[in-house]
Amino acid sequence: MKKFYPAIPLLILVLLVGSWGVHHFAQRRLEAGIADFRASLGPDATFSYATARPRTLARGAHFTAVTYHNPTMTLIAADVRLGGLTGNNVQGEKIGSLVLRDVKVMTQDSTISLDQVALGNLVMPNTARVTAETARPLGFDSLVLDTGIFTNLHLTIPASQIDMTIGRMAIGQYGVGRSSHLDLEKLATQINLTPSRRIAVEHLQIDGPDFASEVASLIQSGHLIHESHPQTMDLRKVEIASTHPMLQIDHVTTSRFSTETEDKMDTNVTNLTLWSTGTDNSSILNSFGYDHFTGNIHVNSISDRSTSHVHLEPLTVQAPDMGNLSVVAELDQIPFDDMAIIPETARIVSAAMTWEDHSLAGNIVAGLAKSRNMEVGAYRQNLLTMLATSDDASMRAMGRFLQSPQDHPLQIALRPMKPVNLMMLGVALSMAGDPSVAAPLGLTISTP
Repeated sequence: MKKFYPAIPLLILVLLVGSWGVHHFAQRRLEAGIADFRASLGPDATFSYATARPRTLARGAHFTAVTYHNPTMTLIAADVRLGGLTGNNVQGEKIGSLVLRDVKVMTQDSTISLDQVALGNLVMPNTARVTAETARPLGFDSLVLDTGIFTNLHLTIPASQIDMTIGRMAIGQYGVGRSSHLDLEKLATQINLTPSRRIAVEHLQIDGPDFASEVASLIQSGHLIHESHPQTMDLRKVEIASTHPMLQIDHVTTSRFSTETEDKMDTNVTNLTLWSTGTDNSSILNSFGYDHFTGNIHVNSISDRSTSHVHLEPLTVQAPDMGNLSVVAELDQIPFDDMAIIPETARIVSAAMTWEDHSLAGNIVAGLAKSRNMEVGAYRQNLLTMLATSDDASMRAMGRFLQSPQDHPLQIALRPMKPVNLMMLGVALSMAGDPSVAAPLGLTISTP
């Protein structure tokens, strides 16, 4: 045992020298890695820091006061920690862990700040060394990321006067061909243009989309790709307000199952409330005698992208204060690549609607009487007499419905000789009593 004691100082010396050697090797590897990274940035980008220390076995590093700058963007972080560095320019640089604290990203148009960014198993895109003639691509479409957590994100866009915050955002399984995940908590957006808008979302969860392929498609063509991944969305507590409340939703769920040409979607909206825009700027709700709409909506649809058709079966609206609507319909000329122009292009091939009235019919009659400067009771009686003596069966059915709306659900069928534009439906229904309009539309009204 006594022979062991003299060896202890020698062992400590070996450990100290070995530790210094490993640290020295790690420091040299870190310096070489930083030099290589700077060379890859190109002539118009810079990378600086206050301190840089290597981590175990030169497979990571800890930086403080980091600044990255190129002609379009500046990134500042108080603290950056990298771990689990592997790979190369051929296989892709792999980072097991990347954590940034007190981050600010500034561009000409916007500023983003975050308390923390934590990325797990990040693979940087494979890129050739940048030359003076080429810029390093952002590569958001070719990144691979297992997990990304962003805490207390704040975005400002001065030109459009948008101010947005997100309490926490998590992204999982990001990469081309991957089924990704997004979880977002406490979104709040303020739009300070006149009139101002406030948008808030308590929680949003999306599972299934291939986000990376969608980003790649937007970069390359400006359009989103059609995906065949099953997808779900869960949205809770949505609010939109201006000088007055405009919209509130308790819960939205959506599921989608797709093939190369077909989408099957099921959507539920629970406790949707829409407010009118006020008596000084009358809306359709005001015209019908309501200051708000509250109800639940369920939409079940099948979309055929190869023929630009959508089949609704059913679309239901349950509004306790107004009534219940059920619609089965076939639509064509649906612009799947630009859904914003649906009202301009979509046409009704056929439709069948059932309305169970609670108060809407009476309010419409009252509104029509007011627009004609007539007493409601007198106008209603004249209308019922005219409908009851009509030669048209649909008009007589409408009379029976208005005589006792809550006892006679109203059924409307539309089978036009040729598809009719969606925007023309309201005009067509308002002229249902004219045979020259009703016949080409295949419009019939009945009560069971």
